[in-house]
Amino acid sequence: MSLVKEYQCPHCNAPLDINPEDAIFNCESCGQAILADGSEFDDHYILRNTLNRTQIHDIVKGFIKKKGFMRGIRGYKITNITPTLMPFWVVTSDAYTHYVGYLRYTETKTRTVGSGKNTRTVTEHVTVYRPIDQEIREKRADVLLGRRGSSIYGYNQVKNIVRSEFSNAVPFNHDQLVATDKEFEYLSSEITLDAANQLGKTVVFDDHRSRAERACTKVFDCATQITFSGTYFLHAPVWQVEYEFKDETYRMAILGSSGRIIIGEIPVTTTYRMIFLTLTFLTLGVAGVVSYFFGQTEVYVPIIAGVVAAVIGFFTLKNTFKPKSVVD
Repeated sequence: MSLVKEYQCPHCNAPLDINPEDAIFNCESCGQAILADGSEFDDHYILRNTLNRTQIHDIVKGFIKKKGFMRGIRGYKITNITPTLMPFWVVTSDAYTHYVGYLRYTETKTRTVGSGKNTRTVTEHVTVYRPIDQEIREKRADVLLGRRGSSIYGYNQVKNIVRSEFSNAVPFNHDQLVATDKEFEYLSSEITLDAANQLGKTVVFDDHRSRAERACTKVFDCATQITFSGTYFLHAPVWQVEYEFKDETYRMAILGSSGRIIIGEIPVTTTYRMIFLTLTFLTLGVAGVVSYFFGQTEVYVPIIAGVVAAVIGFFTLKNTFKPKSVVD
């Protein structure tokens, strides 16, 4: 038995085959956003894509040239480019929190005691309990993933970027998208509108509570009020890229609205390993020389040299033996 549900677009009447897990999806004919109950959802926005495949090739080339310095990466080949519209919910609100607690800290105080020749200064360490009664007031735009447990490369990292770029979002225009970026694949959201609002409320509560706890040693009361100003369904254009180097596949994700590299993998080559192994041995050698010449007169010198050598050696060996680097 098929799990696919059959719908009819309420905007253009085109037939739709929908995954039952999708809570909001787009009509492939007209682009209308539709809720699971079949009603239209008009607060649909998009970050406009500004890139094409040629520019993606240039970005990948620049990334490998910059991040692959000293790695000797030559002869790589781009094997797959997938442009995808990734779904997010953006919950905007006016948030207010009043919290009460205390902050405990230690103050150092000095005072003079005695008189005449018996005068002396006494230093005391006093524990202070300062009452805290503060407010948090702010306008927020919290970005939530539209899909649960998604394995799409770069999806989680896009969320933080979308928060800063939401002001550049424009109302979704299907005709314009088809005319300029018809190769993009829509991804629907598995999170309902009500669930997005509830998740947005939880994010605000948790964030304000966390900020109150950072400001206080102990919080006695923390009350939050939220007024929602709008909940928007947003699609962000992401170019997912795969390239091969010496029979291994590496991935990148690039935000189409700005050309920003969201996250990318880069090979750890033999050349790169040899450089870091050489640095490791040089560090150990320098530490040994310093200890030999200065260790007899300055007892702490061998200790410092050993610690420095251990720290540098750890990071160089870490870079030597990992299979790939991840840059975000």
